[in-house]
Amino acid sequence: MIGNDIIDLNLARQQSNWQRRGFLQKLFNSEEQEFILSAENSEFLVWLFWSMKESVYKAKQREYNLDASFNPKHFNCHLLDLGTQEARGEVVTNTGSYKTVSSFSLHNIHTCTSNTRFTRILKKGDVKLELLQKIAEENNLHLNHLEIDKDSLGIPYCTYLGAYQKIIFSLSHHGAYSSFALHQLAFKMRYK
Repeated sequence: MIGNDIIDLNLARQQSNWQRRGFLQKLFNSEEQEFILSAENSEFLVWLFWSMKESVYKAKQREYNLDASFNPKHFNCHLLDLGTQEARGEVVTNTGSYKTVSSFSLHNIHTCTSNTRFTRILKKGDVKLELLQKIAEENNLHLNHLEIDKDSLGIPYCTYLGAYQKIIFSLSHHGAYSSFALHQLAFKMRYK
């Protein structure tokens, strides 16, 4: 399954004081807290781990058709590789583990589950329109017949001429940034 999350680091700094009493304990297990507090850039790791957890939560919600109920301490992050602009990780839950890939800059962090075929980050723009344009282009469909809707659990899905399409994607937005990710099987799903 697929999930993605984008974090506007400037907005996160303004809205959340990660150093306030109880913040880390509420969101992270003791191993994650130790790793964060011993790091050179603790604030960055707070938001990287949060992005990893959110991305996997969205994937898990879609995979198991779960109600929107997120307990971040049930998602345990492990960094496998941390570079200067990308990180690879694993998030372990009660139902298994999910690989993640995160890209980052001074302005944002974007994380996807690793079965992603295509991602796009937008600063100011219509992420839904960009997503539908990509789906139309890759599947040779007419854009004006594609729509995005949400099911009763709040999970987005795509329709073509009103018919449900098995095109798996994830949308995210935070502050000045929006993103989408398409599952590797989302392409060449022809309308019949």
